[in-house]
Amino acid sequence: MRHLILPALLLCAPAAEGQALFDAIRGQYGSATDPATSCAANPHQLDFTTSPPHAVMTWGQPKDDGVGRPRTYERYDIEDYDAGTMTLEADGDFRPDRAGGLLWVLQITQDPPGYCWRRPDWPQVRCAEQQLRCENATS
Repeated sequence: MRHLILPALLLCAPAAEGQALFDAIRGQYGSATDPATSCAANPHQLDFTTSPPHAVMTWGQPKDDGVGRPRTYERYDIEDYDAGTMTLEADGDFRPDRAGGLLWVLQITQDPPGYCWRRPDWPQVRCAEQQLRCENATS
């Protein structure tokens, strides 16, 4: 019986690690550069589902989706993660500037607290669209 417990615990470890990461970054965020989606104007809630694993972002008011259509909801499939990043595949991403690049990395930032986006083929130091954790933001 004991020899069955260890493999079961090992199988649970990645799920527990993922849940801890999801819990740590779950929260409200706003753009550091776009006043229309800042913490003060229209922040988004970042949340997660586990079955199937998705990152979900919701805004209280519609925002431009990049091609002129208002959206209040975005969902990403979680493809991979580690302590500081999540590789996400956009669910239904149709923006022309992202053609051929549906995989994006949500990179957690400490200074400032929040996250930014990069493509998997970009160096780690290249990160765009900084999002600030609203509890720590000044705007």
